[in-house]
Parts: sequence; structure tokens; C-alpha cells
Amino acid sequence: MTIQEIEIYGLFGYLNHRIPLMANDRITIIHGPNGVGKTTILRLISNLLGGKFVSLFVTPFHRIVVRFASNRCLTVDRILEKQQDRPSHVKLNLEYLQGNESIITHTVSSQETRKLLREYPPRYIESVIDNVRRVSPSEWYDEATDELMSLSEVVLKYGHMLPNEIRESILPIPPEIANLFEQTNIVVVETQRLVTRYEDSDDELSSRYKSRRAVRQRMTVEQYSEDMISRIKEYQRRSGELGAELDRTFPQRLLKKSLSSAATEENIRSEYSHQSKYRDRLMKSGLIAAESTVPLPKDVLAEHEREVLWIYLNDIKSKLEVFDPLLQCVELFKNIVNSRFSYKKFEVSKEIGFVFESNHDRSILPPGVLSSGEQHEIVLTYELLFRAPEGSLIFIDEPELSLHVTWQRKFLEDIAKISKLADLHFLVATHSPQIIHNRRDLLVELAKGEEG
Repeated sequence: MTIQEIEIYGLFGYLNHRIPLMANDRITIIHGPNGVGKTTILRLISNLLGGKFVSLFVTPFHRIVVRFASNRCLTVDRILEKQQDRPSHVKLNLEYLQGNESIITHTVSSQETRKLLREYPPRYIESVIDNVRRVSPSEWYDEATDELMSLSEVVLKYGHMLPNEIRESILPIPPEIANLFEQTNIVVVETQRLVTRYEDSDDELSSRYKSRRAVRQRMTVEQYSEDMISRIKEYQRRSGELGAELDRTFPQRLLKKSLSSAATEENIRSEYSHQSKYRDRLMKSGLIAAESTVPLPKDVLAEHEREVLWIYLNDIKSKLEVFDPLLQCVELFKNIVNSRFSYKKFEVSKEIGFVFESNHDRSILPPGVLSSGEQHEIVLTYELLFRAPEGSLIFIDEPELSLHVTWQRKFLEDIAKISKLADLHFLVATHSPQIIHNRRDLLVELAKGEEG
């Protein structure tokens, strides 16, 4: 569901912000001095709509309002309840509204966490779930995914490993609110994205000692290179299956169909030329093997030749068009990356994924020689074009941290192209005037001590 506006009141106790999202341009930039909560706002909203409430328990604010299309709205009131001789606890009162009419309300309380901890202390949960450990009174760290969670989130994720009474004590989010969360795709682009953590299930020590799996790291560029190979293979499989079916029915269709009125010599030669150019694009993008085309005869085509060629060309068109979504993304991906590289050329290969070639001697370079800025550009562009679900709202915090000044000026232009192709919306938090460049019309200024 499309978010139209975000409001937050009492952030850190004194900040009020209203952020209308630019629907037409699909890009909104929030800008302001240090301390106004740009990063915190992104984290709170992404966690809220992801059903992860731990940051909402620990971060001071009074109210969050998220306005959606179709006149729908989600409000969250954070209430700190102080009690004598007992620790204070936080309640989150959620209300989902259609216009002014409440659809449903729901309360989430940090007190439930403490009740569970009294009955099942941290050492018990840590002994059962070996990759999870408690790092604060209300936070747990998952070594496998490198994320912080509340106890409720731990139970929801690993409940199959825990006693029934723990699972049953967690109140589920009402289906109306859960459906809202599912329909609102938010993707957070992490500041640190060059290294990926993963569990090594084949590690010798892990297989010998089941109590704890080895967590290793690898370059994200290498992971995405392998992901690209898998994507190309999947599109080749779809095209191959369609081709096999068309080949099987070709004789029957040829015998039963009369010559189409569209099967003129001009149309056949035009379609043949178009398909040759499209096949060249597929080859240059690394999606199909290089091959040479057989030219049509120069003589006027006989009627039976036109009949066969017309059916054949329509079959080829269907098989090639399977690649179209992937082709458009790969072409834009290559254009953006190569516009950044000065001494290298970037290509895509169906056999080896990403290929980095030196402009000096045409040698193939390993991913490890790429600068951190080059890696950031590849990883960020790949995540947006290939991994973000269609229609998502993308949160990007301080993209300037990984971009050269000259690259920063191209940032908005690039994500505008990605937004149009991949159907994405962007909320960008930045300090950099180079990122904003000449697009102040996309800017929402956040001021310190703003009253609302």
C-alpha cells in the first residue's frame, strides 16, 4: 500500500516532523542538521511496518502517523507507564483507520517481555536457540542475521524450538494490521552493505558440534554475481520451456492456419530485422550465447515461404520476449555502473556473472580489486533493480557516505531511472548538497525544535 505522508510528534521528547512523499517524482529527500532524527525516523517507520517493535519501545516519541492511499491511516501512540517499586514499561497503542472510522486497535506492551523473562530466563532461551543472545533488557541479537530483535520477535521467529507456553503467550498482531504490513513493502538500504554474513552449514566444526554454527563473511559483490547467474538461468529455462512447446505444435499450426493478412513481405523483413537487433541486445547483455543470424533471401518470398516464416518469427518473438524484464534491468545496471568506472569496464556473463575488465590490457580483474565506492555502486544498483519487490518504498540513509562527490550529483538521476523501470519510490535522508544538486523541489527540510 502506497504511503503518502509520515508524521512524528515528540521525537526525543521535543521534535515534530511532517514528511509528505512526492508522489509524482517518486523521490523524497529529507534534509536537516545533525540531531533532527533523520536516521531514527527511517528506522522507526521501517521497523513499525515490518512488525518489529523493539526500536519503538526504546526510542522516545509521542505519536507516529502514517497516511496511506485510499484515505487509510495507522497511528501509534507510545505511552510510558511508571510504577512505584517496579520498573516502568512502555505500551504501544496502534490504531488502523479508514477516514475517521477506526478499523481496529491493538496494544503491544514491553511488560509481556518481562513476564516471559521471569518464567524463562535469558540463559534458557540462549541454550535452546544457539545463535541468539540477550544484549540489553529489551533487545536480543541474532548472530545468524546480524539483527536486533525483541523477545516477541525471537519467539515468533524461533518458536518451533521453544515450549508451547512461550509461543502461546505472544499475542499475534490482528490480521487487519498484519495485512497492512504485508501490503507495504519497505526496503532499507543498509550503510554497510559490502559484506554479507552467512551460516556455513558445511563447516566441519559446525557439523561436529551442533550447538553453534559458524558465521562467515563474503563480499556482497560475489554473492550478487552468483545471484545474477541464477536469474539468467531461470529466464533461459522459461524461454526454453516455451520454445519446446512451440516447436512441438509448429507442424500442426502450420498445417491448420491459413496465411495471415499481416504476413506481407514488408512485415516479415521488418520483423526479422527487429528480432536481429533485439537478439544483439541480448547477446551484448550476456543473457544468451553469441550467434550469427542467417539473412533472408534477397529474392521475393513465395507464399509458402511467407507462411512458414511468419509463424516461425512469431514463435521466436515469444521466446525472446521472455527475457524482456531482465534485459531492461541488465542494460540499465550496466549503464549506471560503467558511467562510474574510469579504468575498468563492467559486463555481465551468463556463465560467470559479473565481469570486470581492465581498460589498460583487457585483463579480467577479481572483485577484490574494486574500490569500496565501486562496490557500493554495484551493490546498491543491483539491490534496487533486481532484489527490491515491485512497488516498494526504498529507504536510503546518507548515500553520500559511499559516493565520490562527482557520483553524488548523478545519484538522483540514476534512482529516477530505476524508479521508473522497477516501479519503486524513494525516501532519502542526506546531508549532502551534491546529492540534492538542482532538485530542491524534492526536499523536505527537518528543523531542530520544530513545533507542530
